[in-house]
Amino acid sequence: MASKVGTLVRYSLPRYLASFRVFVNLFDAEGRERYSAFFGANVPDSVLCEPGTDLRVLGIGSGSGDIDSAILKKLLQRHNSVYNRVVEPSEEMIGRYKTLVREDRSLGAVKCDWRQQTAEEYFQTKGDTKFHLVHGIHVLYTVEDMHATLRNMWEQVADGGYMMVAMESDKSDLGKLYHKMWGEFGKGDRLKTPFRTSGDVRQWFDASGVSYVTAEFGYNIDVTECFKEESEAGQLVLEFFTYTPFVSKEPEIRSTALEHIRSKSSMVDGKIWFELADEIMVAFKMDPGRSDPV
Repeated sequence: MASKVGTLVRYSLPRYLASFRVFVNLFDAEGRERYSAFFGANVPDSVLCEPGTDLRVLGIGSGSGDIDSAILKKLLQRHNSVYNRVVEPSEEMIGRYKTLVREDRSLGAVKCDWRQQTAEEYFQTKGDTKFHLVHGIHVLYTVEDMHATLRNMWEQVADGGYMMVAMESDKSDLGKLYHKMWGEFGKGDRLKTPFRTSGDVRQWFDASGVSYVTAEFGYNIDVTECFKEESEAGQLVLEFFTYTPFVSKEPEIRSTALEHIRSKSSMVDGKIWFELADEIMVAFKMDPGRSDPV
């Protein structure tokens, strides 16, 4: 029934991860490289740490480490070593991240501290360590309380440090699909569901008096398989877009989503291309001893 919309993560984390893997596989090697480069390019050049200490980085929901590695490589251009605390609940994803670090020699100066925990579990036991960079890349869809998570992340940022958050842009066609799904099928507070976008994060920053800058990365993906009822891969991608488990058995949700996707897509060489856009928000925590970031 329509009440299943937005329940994919709560219904089955393994199925959500399966849908995510299929979605990621829609990127070719060049697309993944450009995507990672976008994140690396938006790491602030002015991240500083105390003399004689490692730069401290905290990643919330780091997944398999693909984006983290781009961030870490950018930091290593200016710092000799990095202490990297990784918070990720999936054993599978942590395993992939460990393999990446082990095989990529350019990350040899990174000291990883693995925490197989949800964001909520981590923040209950976080300790007093402050970090020069705290990031959450596409993690705020799945946390229990987005505002509490943002507040906890911000509290972990050292004075003079930065917080980087990436979400689907509220202006993208996928972001608009989120709002359409919840507007037509959801009940209650949208922010208690995964249908969260960059606009919700900006509102929190604004309400909290936090200064930030933003950047967007737009890209198109081939969603042709989503329109084939017999395609398991296509249905998983549609589940990822709608956060609805077994969406093929929910004809009203499925048809509404496909109608939106088709109306916003372009046809090229017989393939249907749908636009997405990431928005990165980078916030600076003022150091009382300095008036501006260096």
